[in-house]
Amino acid sequence: MTFDLTMHGLTIGAFELRWYSVMILSGLMAGIVLAQREANRLGEDGSHVVNIAVIGAMAGLVGARIYHVVDRWDEVYVHDPAAVFAVWRGGIGIFGAIAGSAVALAVYVWWVNRAARAGRPGARPMSVLRWFDIGAPAFLLGQGIGRWGNFFNEELFGPPTDLPWGISIAKYPGMSFHPLFLYESLLSFLGVIVILYLARRLAHRLRVGDLLLMYFIWYPAERFALEFLRVDNAFLSADIWKIGDVPMAQIVSTLLVAASVLALIWWRRPLSADLHGARDEHVTARESRSTARRRRRRQEGEAASEPPSGA
Repeated sequence: MTFDLTMHGLTIGAFELRWYSVMILSGLMAGIVLAQREANRLGEDGSHVVNIAVIGAMAGLVGARIYHVVDRWDEVYVHDPAAVFAVWRGGIGIFGAIAGSAVALAVYVWWVNRAARAGRPGARPMSVLRWFDIGAPAFLLGQGIGRWGNFFNEELFGPPTDLPWGISIAKYPGMSFHPLFLYESLLSFLGVIVILYLARRLAHRLRVGDLLLMYFIWYPAERFALEFLRVDNAFLSADIWKIGDVPMAQIVSTLLVAASVLALIWWRRPLSADLHGARDEHVTARESRSTARRRRRRQEGEAASEPPSGA
């Protein structure tokens, strides 16, 4: 039986363990722990976290791979289509992972709410925005840990550098490069701290969905900035998916940040007097209906408790 321990993984006979996969799974587990803590803090059922994580991981992996393959099709996969399915070699697009995971979470919430409306025992309604808020810092934590998989795959590095923390790449002997994966990992960890701090410090002022918007401001902003250092954008590849000279990752990042900032502003816009009046009327009508329902249930209960006449 052969035993081989390398930079990329561990091989024992026919069994191969890739460090890239280990880091992705480690990030997933850490995200689950954080999401469960956040769910409990917000009074939600933390048992949903594992279900969401499992289906989110599968959908996220599919979305991440699709994004990456489209991004690098002309560079890599047009010459080797079978490599599309070799996920263990690395190659995922984080924006595709975000999209896939978000769709999976929304579908899961819809399914639970459908069960709750049908009166299934134990099924409680869920708020999709609330669960996006729970998932935002957890997902960012998973990203920060998962980025170390790029270190073991010797990818996601910046231009050559003489700085003491520069990393060597096997296919470029004698050179050191900026560890771009490390920069993104540290910024992601910082983002987790900032989001969690604001979630507690400003809990009385935040609206449902605000933490999700913070994520869509923080991570795309860091990705936009670090994209300037990516070697494959600068000189390693001319076939990366671009619009003009701008990589698609920077375009997507810009759109996400702009949309999230506008959403934060729009949600906090002052309502006109007419809108205030309409909202107050709606609230009053809803409260009246609720009061009438309670009175009717109370009357029905009192009638049921009265002894039958002639007893």
